[in-house]
Amino acid sequence: MMFTNLKSTWKRLLAMSMLAATTVAAPAADLRIGIKSEVTAADPHVLAPSNRNVWLHVYDTLVGQDATLRAVPRLARGWRAIDATTWEFVLRPNVTFHDGSPLTAEDVKASIDRAKNLSGPRTYRTYLQDVDSVVVADPLKVHIKTKEPSPALPDNISLIAIIPKSKAQADEDAFSRGDAAVGSGPYRFSEWARGERVVLVRNDKYWGAREPWDKVVFQFIPKEPARASALLSDAVDLIDGTHAGMADAFASSGRVTQASTPSYWLNYLGTDQHRTSSPHVSDVNGRALPANPFQNLKVRQAIHLAINREAIARHVMKGDAVPTAQIVPAGFFGHDAALVAPAGDLAKARALLVEAGYPQGFKVTLHCPNDRYLNDAKVCEAIGQMLTQAGLKMAVQAMPYSVLLSRVAAAEPDVSLYMLGIGAVTGDSLAPLRAVVQSYDKKKGQGANNYGRYSHAEIDQLIDKAATAMNPAERENLQRSAARLVAQDLGIIPVHHLKSSWALRKGLTITPRADGFTFATDVRDASVK
Repeated sequence: MMFTNLKSTWKRLLAMSMLAATTVAAPAADLRIGIKSEVTAADPHVLAPSNRNVWLHVYDTLVGQDATLRAVPRLARGWRAIDATTWEFVLRPNVTFHDGSPLTAEDVKASIDRAKNLSGPRTYRTYLQDVDSVVVADPLKVHIKTKEPSPALPDNISLIAIIPKSKAQADEDAFSRGDAAVGSGPYRFSEWARGERVVLVRNDKYWGAREPWDKVVFQFIPKEPARASALLSDAVDLIDGTHAGMADAFASSGRVTQASTPSYWLNYLGTDQHRTSSPHVSDVNGRALPANPFQNLKVRQAIHLAINREAIARHVMKGDAVPTAQIVPAGFFGHDAALVAPAGDLAKARALLVEAGYPQGFKVTLHCPNDRYLNDAKVCEAIGQMLTQAGLKMAVQAMPYSVLLSRVAAAEPDVSLYMLGIGAVTGDSLAPLRAVVQSYDKKKGQGANNYGRYSHAEIDQLIDKAATAMNPAERENLQRSAARLVAQDLGIIPVHHLKSSWALRKGLTITPRADGFTFATDVRDASVK
């Protein structure tokens, strides 16, 4: 969402918080979290980030994700590829579900089969499309057979909650009531009040380290000012989705700290590189051009260099974004540390346009969302101004994301230059490379979000090789090579990675996560030794 000029709002919130400062805080062993997105389903195999944020406390997974979304052991203490199309996962011994039943390979098979076959529009089937079968090798060993070599399978499996086999046939109502809400995670399901809160209680028989919180309450507070007010008045202990506009009010209160980290979410510019005549491009007098300028690398380079990413991050985003020249941030699989966002260089951008054959520039419309990403319309306006200074005749059209998506995803996209976002939800650059950079091929499921129809044979080959390379070092080198070629050829023009941010009452600490999830397991009271 986009937020503007909140200073007066924060002043009122601060005054309200001072009046409420005598509010009695919750017991130290309880943790109250204000989150912007409410849970929409209790079934852990129904796909929605807000659901997964909460239910990962209740349901464990075979493979976990650390703060930069790298794979780490969870219910599986280890895994390996035993051949090109078979992954073996060895389970931890002596793990029990909340109902006291032991975790076995049968439960894992039932869970993956259920997630793969669950009906409905929001499922994890896409992440399990490589899975051919799940075989129980012994009570604590599972073999997952894939249709072809699938090196990213452990990352994809990290998204799948493990439930008891006895609950595999349960419906949504059974999970909502709590009858089927049985996991092996550090917290147990206690209550779900739709649209209001989820209450969890500590699982004292958890296989891992004992959690300090007796009870965790996720309070759904969608509006940012209301979340800030709840924190400042001690109604909650921490909140997610904070932004730079809150900083002054929080600092003035003297009772709040903030934490942030670059997220997996990239904002980038896409260009129409498929058609010889693009619909929203003309010469400076409004006449059709003889060629599509975005098919000219020098034009793409001019746009790339005209964007002063540091200025956008500092003045438009107020520190809520990190300039970038590639799809994934530092720490992610496939990130290339040598690829650094260039400084804005208007003179070089103008020179490139002259070299490309456009000494007077040309007219073009930049299409953007105005309700999808933080400050999205403002960012587009800033980019439009920078491209104007470089010599282009710019128009910027901001619209609801749903409207923009219908235009870019049409059989003949009704855009020439656009801003969108893509996220590496598994911490791996492979999926977004396949989605926004690889040549569009509907039958193969490639280039699904490559709306500009960019195509580069060598990049396609690198991505294809990475998609079947079972050696992690080899695969990461292939993806880094693809990233370098994308940066050189500007298949897309990265702008910045948005930040994930939190605010906490003083005394609490949090490990910031690139997925923006707020885990009670990452929150600690520094005063408790």
